[in-house]
Amino acid sequence: MFTGIVEQVGKVEKIEGNRFTISHPFEELFEIGESVALSGMCTTVIEATEKSFTVEIMKESRDRTTFGKVLVGEMVNLERAAKIGDRNSGHFVTGHIDEVGEILSRERVGDYWKFRIGFSVKNAALVVEKGSVAIDGVSLTISELGKNWFEVAIISHTFDVTTFGQKDVGDKVNLEFDIIGKYIQKNYELRMPNDE
Repeated sequence: MFTGIVEQVGKVEKIEGNRFTISHPFEELFEIGESVALSGMCTTVIEATEKSFTVEIMKESRDRTTFGKVLVGEMVNLERAAKIGDRNSGHFVTGHIDEVGEILSRERVGDYWKFRIGFSVKNAALVVEKGSVAIDGVSLTISELGKNWFEVAIISHTFDVTTFGQKDVGDKVNLEFDIIGKYIQKNYELRMPNDE
């Protein structure tokens, strides 16, 4: 489980089949078997050195996330797993990506940035105004909503310390919708009469 509060930004140093090696600025050593979110996607550390760690990303996960097209040298948001009892300044983030969205617009508005993100209509029930969403692992609040897009406001601090500062129109991003909304939707579906 994660919170959507990005701790550091790392770099993809090597890709060998399913194995992705990420360099990072953390001071502490990663432990084998621990979970880390790479731009919102939950992965497991299988190797670690003082300044890098390696994870395996299976084809299924690559096909459902931006990691299907990520290149060596690209930057990724990093968050280590949440500790029980710590403050959660974001929201409950599982690290299970729902879909890949697209940045439709990016605009500076005073002292913050406004991003419009396109998503598929099939997930429209999971997107609500003032609700939570994780974009590339960053916990954000939806400020405006259309049929197949939503907007988020990103303060300068978040823009500077995550990969948002490097994103542009047309770039793809990992989207994870609020887990609470998913359970509510599932409960609603189970209560609906079965026409079969």
